[in-house]
Amino acid sequence: MTTTQFADLGIDQDLVDVLAERGITTPFQIQSLAIPDGIAGRDVCGRAKTGSGKTLAFGIPMIQRIPKAKPGRPTGLALVPTRELAVQVCRELQP
Repeated sequence: MTTTQFADLGIDQDLVDVLAERGITTPFQIQSLAIPDGIAGRDVCGRAKTGSGKTLAFGIPMIQRIPKAKPGRPTGLALVPTRELAVQVCRELQP
């Protein structure tokens, strides 16, 4: 059995390098399943336990799409149920 790497999911190498600098080298299952669809521009709805990598599962595709986005248009939308979770997501996706 081979282990999926972030580069295998279609993530740009510069983002893969940033993840590696942060010690993130192997995607969780939710990331392996969601990232390719997110990069392709499809809507993604996922559910997984706390600590399973959901934030990066939707965040990586949004970050990767920023340079390709039309000016003044949104690149993505993340709905979270609480202010505390919104702060956590924002912090996790900071450059």
